[in-house]
Amino acid sequence: MSKWKRRRLLFMADVHERRGTDPSDVLAGLHELAAEDPYDLEVLLAAAELLADRAGRGTGTARGADLAASIALLHRCVPLVPPGHHNRGRVFNSLGQRLFMLAQGTDSPEPVAESVLAFREAVAATPHGDGMRQVNQFFLAVQLGEHFERSGDRDAPVEAVQVAREGYATVPPGDELRPMFRTALITSLRHLAGATAQVEPLQEAVGLAREALSEADSTSDRAGAQFDLVRALRALYDATTDARLLVEAVDLSEQCLAATPRRDPEFDTRRTRLASAVRLLAQDRRDPDLMRRAIDLMRATIETPSAADEHADTLIDLIQSLASLHTMTDDPLALRDAELTARTALAAAPDPGPWRTQAQLTLAETLLYRSSVDARGADAVALHEALGLFQHVAAATPPDHGERGDRLWQLGVTLRDLARHGDGDTAAWRRQARHVFAEAASAAGPPNVRIKNYQHLGAMEAALGDPHASLAAYEAAVALLPQLTPDWLSYRGNIIELRQIEGLPDGAAAAALELGRPERALELLELSRGILHGRTLEARDLRLLRHRSPELHAEFLRLRSALNSGARNGNGGIDGNDENWADLMGRIRNLDGMAGFLRAPSVQALRRHAEQGPVVVVNISERRCDALILRADAEQPVQTVPLTGLTQADVVAQLLRLTGAVFAAPNDPSLLARRDAQRDLDAILRWLWDRVTSPVLDALGLTAPSSDTQPPPRIWWCPVGLMAYFPLHAAGRHDSDARAGKATVMDRAVSSYTTTVRALADRFSPPAAGTTPHTLVVAVPDAENAPSLPGAAAEAAALAELLPNSLVLSGAQATYENVVRALPAHPVAHLSCHGLTSWENPAAGMLLLHDHLTRPLTVEQLSAMELPHADLAYLSACSTSHTHPYSADEALHITGAFQLAGYRRVIGTLWPVDDTTSVEITRATYADLTHGGSTPPRTELSARALHRAVRALRDRYPASPSLWAGYVHVGH
Repeated sequence: MSKWKRRRLLFMADVHERRGTDPSDVLAGLHELAAEDPYDLEVLLAAAELLADRAGRGTGTARGADLAASIALLHRCVPLVPPGHHNRGRVFNSLGQRLFMLAQGTDSPEPVAESVLAFREAVAATPHGDGMRQVNQFFLAVQLGEHFERSGDRDAPVEAVQVAREGYATVPPGDELRPMFRTALITSLRHLAGATAQVEPLQEAVGLAREALSEADSTSDRAGAQFDLVRALRALYDATTDARLLVEAVDLSEQCLAATPRRDPEFDTRRTRLASAVRLLAQDRRDPDLMRRAIDLMRATIETPSAADEHADTLIDLIQSLASLHTMTDDPLALRDAELTARTALAAAPDPGPWRTQAQLTLAETLLYRSSVDARGADAVALHEALGLFQHVAAATPPDHGERGDRLWQLGVTLRDLARHGDGDTAAWRRQARHVFAEAASAAGPPNVRIKNYQHLGAMEAALGDPHASLAAYEAAVALLPQLTPDWLSYRGNIIELRQIEGLPDGAAAAALELGRPERALELLELSRGILHGRTLEARDLRLLRHRSPELHAEFLRLRSALNSGARNGNGGIDGNDENWADLMGRIRNLDGMAGFLRAPSVQALRRHAEQGPVVVVNISERRCDALILRADAEQPVQTVPLTGLTQADVVAQLLRLTGAVFAAPNDPSLLARRDAQRDLDAILRWLWDRVTSPVLDALGLTAPSSDTQPPPRIWWCPVGLMAYFPLHAAGRHDSDARAGKATVMDRAVSSYTTTVRALADRFSPPAAGTTPHTLVVAVPDAENAPSLPGAAAEAAALAELLPNSLVLSGAQATYENVVRALPAHPVAHLSCHGLTSWENPAAGMLLLHDHLTRPLTVEQLSAMELPHADLAYLSACSTSHTHPYSADEALHITGAFQLAGYRRVIGTLWPVDDTTSVEITRATYADLTHGGSTPPRTELSARALHRAVRALRDRYPASPSLWAGYVHVGH
């Protein structure tokens, strides 16, 4: 073809691209030219751009074919533009844009990952000062965010923030790219917070959004800035559960929507954002009226004429909101509407495509939920339909998709529920569920997903009668736990991750006990519980590894991060798999002195912690209930006591009864209700004695009350899961007299508690020789927005007499700054104030100091302290040992926080305690510890001193357990 014809074709290609007209004839000529000269870069680029332009106007298979052809031509261009070529940036920008378009039609992570690589090359090929460099940086930041959302690669948000930050810094004020970069940076910071569970990126994002709002000139710019700020506030709320952020987000969303004309293309998006904020506020307040308002806003958006996929996310939110409304109200119409909406969404979804897969998934989830709340226990018809939908979803989900493990898990749960329902061949359903859980557990993916699949696989193997396979599955789940909580993950992030393993410790222990292996059961419990406490001990191993081998230390950190993120290599595989992890552990443990690196201590090592008295681990599972008694005996360190009279269902029922009783006993206005609550508590203590503690004491040979001449023996209780809520130390029949044998724990032993056996490891460093350990006394009788505590002032006065050298911070002196400054210098700390627990966010539990509204002393802040000389903390406050059931095995409460900070022993409370009797117990305990104020407190006697004080109060008020049964001693 002549040069003139070539020039004319290229000119016409440019005309067609500008006009958006059909380029078929020109494309034919360009393809002919490309066949004659396969190295003609300009021709290849022109054809690729025309195909991409036509794909942008097309639909269906024709669009896909044009897009694929354009990408193929661009791939042919890549070898023609080596580094330094003036067109290299253009080629990779075009390739990135085309891959971006391709990604919109699929939920596979591969096109996005390739697009990221292309835009990286485009940025690298474009010099500083060239305006296209900033354009490429913008698209790279956006695609890195999409890559993170699809693949879970935790390195992507780090790079996205760096790229967006650089671009934002180089774009001058007034440039149209500046607000786009700021939005990209805000989004990247939100992704970074999602990857690391850190709050700081979200705080920066909120600051940037506020900056944008302050700079907005026009009404439309202000509305856009409000929209960005709402998204940032919403993300910060997700991280902090601070409801004030939601209230502000709702208010800003209202303003933003009011300022947006109905014809504005952003109107529906902003109304959806308002609906989302209102929905969250409704969930936070459990307010059905607010939820109905959110539902109305979503429905108004969906009724707007538009393509079905444009309302996809809103439909999903609407379905989930209707399900939430059902949980709040038990209104069957809400659940019916959720299902009908899900069916409507599925009917409107194009087939095939990611939106149809999402619609199938949502309807399946709704049906699974309906079956779980059905009055008959399970709706077999709903389960069968959910099964078919989940099977379609699994088939449509690529093997490397970030959500494949989760989706397979839901399929497995549906099969399991069909087996429980007894519909058809139960064993066949279980075998299918086992197959699905096994596939999901062994597939590449983040550890939290693999762990729950291994956990369910273990339960299914047990149900199918294969205890060896069951134990192997549970052991595989436990082995993944070190990857779940990497060092860089924030405290709150660890809490979120650890909530997902509820039921793993008790299930793993039960599997080992089924095979008659109590020692292995104890080891598995140690590995899978108290992980945050264990990280404190693990830090020593990591410091030693860094000293012995910096190279292996760096490899360990990199590989654990990669496994946690499920990061993929360029070939679609995991960059660091189980074999690599096992090989690394082997190399580390072969180092001199590192044989025990990240291993659970052996039973022979654990038994040393039982030298002062036995440690009793009480394990409750769906299959069996047992107590494991750890002794210092080298021949038989662990003894199993089957609790044959106990079931998991009993524990749940008694816990509900306990929860009602401990709050009614002091607070109900009715005298009869308060009396009935005390009777309930007494009945619970009897039940605990009969089903749990009496068999244990019998096995220990503690069958009679201790004598006045010989001190009672020590015993440590280590309750697993829900058992952590029960006062095992107070179990018994407290109305019996001495002739009946005093059938109570407190008449036969002095009790302490521990989260794990390892938590009894002594990290205490005594103060320097020659110094007198003084006591810090903190008293807050009148905290703002809290009931008065006259007992706090009385305790401070009593301790001032018994501990004359103590530092007393009372009233306005008891501020955050003063208390935090004083704690490291005082091995003994007594805090008399209100305690506040947070059910949804245990890290936000706090002690109410004088300035708690502005500077709260939270569980998270206490846990982060390092107090090597800390000895005894006495927490004279309500419910310091109370937390969400998901967090019970981690002791994520105020008492546990003081332990993490370094205190060897902590006195706390299981529930709200009486102000007057608290003063009495405090005075009696310290009088015992100080010999009536004549010596410094002998903290090693704190368990016995508390025991005597509580037992004396019990002797006076045996029919009022709420007054004395809630006090606990934790630690040495």
